[in-house]
Amino acid sequence: MPSKRWLRGLAAGLLLALSLPPAMAEEAKTIEINGTRNPELKRYRVMLAGLDAFDEYHALAPKAPALNFRLRTRSGAQEGVTLDNLTLRIAGDQTSVPVPLAADGLFSLPRIAALADEDADLVLNQRKGNYRWDADVHSAGVPPNMRRLGDLRLECEVVVAVAKKEIPMWIHATVTTLLLTNHWCGSDKLNWTGRSPRKLRQATLVADGQRLALELGDGGKTFTSPTGNPAYPDDALIELEYADDAP
Repeated sequence: MPSKRWLRGLAAGLLLALSLPPAMAEEAKTIEINGTRNPELKRYRVMLAGLDAFDEYHALAPKAPALNFRLRTRSGAQEGVTLDNLTLRIAGDQTSVPVPLAADGLFSLPRIAALADEDADLVLNQRKGNYRWDADVHSAGVPPNMRRLGDLRLECEVVVAVAKKEIPMWIHATVTTLLLTNHWCGSDKLNWTGRSPRKLRQATLVADGQRLALELGDGGKTFTSPTGNPAYPDDALIELEYADDAP
């Protein structure tokens, strides 16, 4: 068994590779996953792993009709970078398929066997490094100012499935050791970071008559949800209060 000191040394590289905030104390209390690095250009096969995970874990959000992804500008992007005039395509050696991209960055990926066989890439028309992606799962019937915990759990499964296709084996082994399970999203050491379309004043988990204030991050643009805690059901809701709304 590797020593805790050795694992902590590897953890620094692990957090950087997965773009995880350094949320581990001396004994690795929690891990928060936001996604993977440089997601503006991905191998198509890698992203298909996310579609497979959506199908496998769809029971977490049975009323979510489909898996979407969302592109957004990353923190530290060049000044003036927006989603305006951004285009996305799946490009292989012989085939290139445009992917419709909504004004808010929302898109979905088709399954095209020929592109998988060509080991195609997802390619943007803008400079590398200015954009990143998120999984986007929304169950029907959930109000716009709320997020459903099962939806966030399914987003975690999608992003982790993509990450596992990309990261080196030593990082995979290290995360599994730290979380004590290969099912990362099911670990009580993991908290999933949800993103809000608007700056938040407060995010509150509501479940079985309980109300739990959640930690905000990134200047109020994100909230930390207890996706790994089995005490909270998939149908638990997170109430989002926006900073620009009247108190």
